[in-house]
Amino acid sequence: MVILSFSAAFLITVFATKTHPCLTQYCKSVLWVTVIALLYNLVCRGYPLWYHPRWWLMTDKFSQLVQIFVLLPCTTLLFLRNMPHRPLVKIMYGFGFLAVYGLYEALLCLTHEIVYCHGWSFGWSMLLDACMFFVMWLHNENWRISIGLSGLIMSLFLAWFHVPWDT
Repeated sequence: MVILSFSAAFLITVFATKTHPCLTQYCKSVLWVTVIALLYNLVCRGYPLWYHPRWWLMTDKFSQLVQIFVLLPCTTLLFLRNMPHRPLVKIMYGFGFLAVYGLYEALLCLTHEIVYCHGWSFGWSMLLDACMFFVMWLHNENWRISIGLSGLIMSLFLAWFHVPWDT
């Protein structure tokens, strides 16, 4: 329920703030974030670091798809469209989005809509979210560097959590 509510809230916010026309401007970054999320699902399909237990009609796969195709694109659009120009304000802005995602994750934990596996935890999710917001910003600024950095970050996470390549 939290996943659907949060995704719907972000989707409504995108339309209410008239951010949706900016999709053409930020399309490459939206697609990059989506590709990274899909890569996680492909690489970790037999060794998930987290999953969403079944809730009524919501299966783990459906929950992931809602997040990948609704929540993450909406987040990327809102995050990039309203990015401030001053460096210190940008950092505070990023921490604001990280706090919103922290609240989202905390609600998932409290409602038991997320289960962590293989050493993953709330703290690791916050670190991953911080990396995600940085990569969103970096991809919008310089996509070439963001691709290399994304590969490095993904490799470090996969190695740290011993994700096997044969699953």
